Amino acid sequence: MTRRRDSRRRHRLERRERPPVATMPPPPAAAPKPPRDISWTGLAGGITGALPLAVRSVDILVKGDVSRFWAIPLLLIGLVYAPAIWVSVRPVANRRKVLRNVLAVSLVAMVLGAVFISVQLATLLLIPSSLLAIAAGMLFSRPRQPF
Repeated sequence: MTRRRDSRRRHRLERRERPPVATMPPPPAAAPKPPRDISWTGLAGGITGALPLAVRSVDILVKGDVSRFWAIPLLLIGLVYAPAIWVSVRPVANRRKVLRNVLAVSLVAMVLGAVFISVQLATLLLIPSSLLAIAAGMLFSRPRQPF
């Protein structure tokens, strides 16, 4: 036999006699994800407040059936609901405070809209305001338990 064959044979024997290579340890178990913290009533209140007002302002801009100036206040009132949508989806420590602030601005817009624009605007803002009041814990909430 040649040297090369001897060398190969020796290496094969050494590999067979060698203990098996330690396998990689399994990766550590991932920490369980916390449950998704979504305020569904806050989200519904934000969407039902922002969407109709944004749609109407775009409708005014496209059709032009009334002065295009009226699209600006409607769009601004619709933008008031954006923080309510954001806070309802993201886990934030002061969620109720933000929802109460959005509710306060919504109620002011509802009253001013009824006086200066039309009662239809106040009626349109009644549902989102109610949903935000529920989400903020002002309606249908249990008293907080002492620690």
